[in-house]
Amino acid sequence: MLTISGLKKFYFVPDINDMRCGAHRLLQIVKHKHHLQTNNGDVFIFMSKNQRTVKMVNFEENAYYVHQKTFANGYTFMKLKFVEDKPVYSIDWKDLVAVLESPVIKQLTIK
Repeated sequence: MLTISGLKKFYFVPDINDMRCGAHRLLQIVKHKHHLQTNNGDVFIFMSKNQRTVKMVNFEENAYYVHQKTFANGYTFMKLKFVEDKPVYSIDWKDLVAVLESPVIKQLTIK
């Protein structure tokens, strides 16, 4: 489970936008293409080509965690800013929480 306190780092991976890939495949691509450690709890953010679907993936305590959210047309999840002529992507706190939120199941009946 991804908790807000004690997080490692967040990485936005702009060149991978195939939302059909699962957590394991996405982290394999990050590891081989970008040479980053993917098993230390860091969070990797992927965005679809149309920038509506956001997928956050991390590996922690021997499990893959995937948080995915699809936003309405026209909504901008990630903002692009330029600092000293370099592109910097920023995410508002409320948008990060929107991706991480999930419904709480209070009762499950299996027949």
